[in-house]
Amino acid sequence: MLRRHEIRILGEMERQLRTDDPALAGELTHPRTRFRDWGTTRRALGFTTAALALLCLALGEGAAFFTTAALAVALILLSHWSVRTE
Repeated sequence: MLRRHEIRILGEMERQLRTDDPALAGELTHPRTRFRDWGTTRRALGFTTAALALLCLALGEGAAFFTTAALAVALILLSHWSVRTE
């Protein structure tokens, strides 16, 4: 539990942040949704590819099934993987 003076100091820091950088304060208050995250997009592509693999299996296209199934698994498993450049 925080003491009164710690709460007061945090309140002062928050007010200072709001005056110095309102955009950052707004971002911290209302973070972006994960829907725009590339990992989520990659996962959606993986599930779409998995559905395409099932369609290929139903149509009797064995080679296309294995190819799209491998791609779907890769997209779903690597949905949180990212390349960091510095």
